[in-house]
Amino acid sequence: MPGIIGLERNKKIVEDLSDVFKKNGVYLIDYRGLNVSEMEILRRRIKEINGQFKVIKNRLAIQYFKKEKKDVGREVFSGPVAVACSEENYVKLAKVITEFQKETKKIAIKSGFLESKLVDKDTVISISKLPTKEQLMYQMAFSIAMPLKKIGMVLNAPLKNVLVLMNNLKDKKEKEGER
Repeated sequence: MPGIIGLERNKKIVEDLSDVFKKNGVYLIDYRGLNVSEMEILRRRIKEINGQFKVIKNRLAIQYFKKEKKDVGREVFSGPVAVACSEENYVKLAKVITEFQKETKKIAIKSGFLESKLVDKDTVISISKLPTKEQLMYQMAFSIAMPLKKIGMVLNAPLKNVLVLMNNLKDKKEKEGER
């Protein structure tokens, strides 16, 4: 009887993995060397950006990809593997993971899935160097606003020049009138 319960539980876990691996950004991490408090710090940082972090069993992950008929090599799921994933903030998530890796030197980025495509460690690191969505929006707003501001300054300049000329002329007339 316990064997049947275990099988059912594993089937449920494999089904739940679809929620994880269908996200836009999924990063596989070797977490060997982290103690419990460091693991909690990493979990908290990931949760702050609305990401998820969980340790998965390799054989269940492989079983999920077989069920999905996707060819993901056994080397991707070897050794201890934790998954960090996010639907929208996957650039921020990559930044959090790489920063944590630099701080602790205890985790290793193995690979990842971006929009369901397997990517290597170097691609994950490259993604962490991209600007975030907020930074891109700021840059776009700045690039739109600055030319408009310059146009306004150019259009306003002739009026200022006319006013300066009129004031200078007025001052000149007043000085001539005083003589």
